[in-house]
Amino acid sequence: MTTLLHVDDLKVHFRLPGEGVLRPKAKILRAVDGISFNLKAGETLGIVGESGCGKSTLARGILGLVSITAGNVWLAGTELGHLDMRSLRSYRKNMQIVFQDPLASLDPRMTVSEIIAEPLQVFEPRLGKEARRKKVQSIMEQVGLLPNQINRYPHEFSGGQCQRIGIARALVLKPSLLVCDEPVSALDVSIQAQIINLLLDLQEEMNLSMLFIAHDLSVVKQISHRVMVMYLGKMVETASRDELYRNPSHPYTRALIDAIPIPDPVIERNKHFSPLQGDLPSPLSPPSGCSFRTRCPRATDVCATEAPVPREIIPE
Repeated sequence: MTTLLHVDDLKVHFRLPGEGVLRPKAKILRAVDGISFNLKAGETLGIVGESGCGKSTLARGILGLVSITAGNVWLAGTELGHLDMRSLRSYRKNMQIVFQDPLASLDPRMTVSEIIAEPLQVFEPRLGKEARRKKVQSIMEQVGLLPNQINRYPHEFSGGQCQRIGIARALVLKPSLLVCDEPVSALDVSIQAQIINLLLDLQEEMNLSMLFIAHDLSVVKQISHRVMVMYLGKMVETASRDELYRNPSHPYTRALIDAIPIPDPVIERNKHFSPLQGDLPSPLSPPSGCSFRTRCPRATDVCATEAPVPREIIPE
């Protein structure tokens, strides 16, 4: 498979003003601090980690929704950072996003038809009204929405149906890259399974590449080909789905996988599990050396002074 997306040493830092009367020196929040990876055509990369680790900021940096401090993003062999606004606009139609909150991401004053057709009006303004309507109806059918729902408003739908509308809006332009920012975390478990199955079917039909962000590692395991684990803005481990869940190399990854609930109550009650101690450190003042050392059961004195360098253990 060819590489669709290449991210090289991406950094997204935010400069925060000082607080108090004396206004001390501004602080730098390193939300994303040097992430690199490749995404192949038709592949899904799951991105996991605790809240505040930089998953969503990474996605928004790739899409250009927040300013990149350093690093490069290539889409289909083109470096996006060097494009002017007009050229970048033509690439934006190939990169779409599905948001976490299905209802909040939809304009309550617009009908389903208007919501799904909006990207067509922006990126394909010369498209006629009837042609636009046909595209809307076609994508509605693909995501499991009925034709008679086309003129309804978001508040008339369930959460799962609203997420289907959001997916239809993202895919009506037939993008090559779809970013899913925790798209099922606000849904019931049964509805989550339906949306995951829908995304898998759409990926096969449209040869989509996906970045799938989630907290639930059992969901990530179901949909991803490879998984990247983030901690305090950095990548701590990446591997194929099967290898990562079978043999995690980093103690943080091991702790996340051990925390996955097991449906059998007897096995769940008797399993050996050592939860992570302490809270996630502030990205404004991360620990010296290895950022995970304050919570790591294997930490030694050297961890306070040396940050580990990523190394390949098993070739991809």
